[in-house]
Amino acid sequence: MPCQIKNPANIDLAPIEPHINGMYDHFNQKYGFSKPPVMVFDSDPSNQPNVLGKTAYYDPSTLEIHVYTDGRHPKDMLRSIAHELIHHRQNLEGRLNVGGYHGEGYYLKNEELKKLEQEAMKDGNETLREYEDNLKLRRNEQMSLKEWKNNELNRLLLEKFGISKEELSEVEEDEEKDELEEGKGKFDDGDGKDEKCDHVPCKDAEEETKNENLQETIQKVLKSNKKIKLRFK
Repeated sequence: MPCQIKNPANIDLAPIEPHINGMYDHFNQKYGFSKPPVMVFDSDPSNQPNVLGKTAYYDPSTLEIHVYTDGRHPKDMLRSIAHELIHHRQNLEGRLNVGGYHGEGYYLKNEELKKLEQEAMKDGNETLREYEDNLKLRRNEQMSLKEWKNNELNRLLLEKFGISKEELSEVEEDEEKDELEEGKGKFDDGDGKDEKCDHVPCKDAEEETKNENLQETIQKVLKSNKKIKLRFK
């Protein structure tokens, strides 16, 4: 059962909402909530300047998780939600209602509340990290699958048109020579010394560009092959 989201702060939740739902699903699968909480995003400008001000709290009577949004990084808000989701679990298990002192500084004065708070800090952070790493691993697997499909498609194209690796290498070498010729002088400051470009594309971008350009290279090989030209006339 999904959790309800309320936004009285009227902030843009589009970037964070998929993670709110995804993170809640992960917590729910792990802990098995019998009832979903209500996520409430609040605004309190007077609280924002206070370095040790409130970030979030859980209301056991309404099952509401209140998150203060003013000046917060989205991931910091997710950390607050993760913490309060553990208090939600404690409440549903009947462990949150303990006696003793509940006022300011309760963490130092109430041993039972301190244990519950330590559990929320530990389990909340750990489970959020599990959600984050699982999400990143799935994305990497999807990227690897996409790369494999591109490579397989390129291999089949090479086989279909009978293009050898030697022919492909010759065209790629010619392209590299052309690029080097075109690039001469682009970073010359006028003193006769070449300067290196500071921009270094990331590995993923290089692989993506390589896969996209390989099919263009295949077409160039086809155009340079007279036998294939005659076949298509």
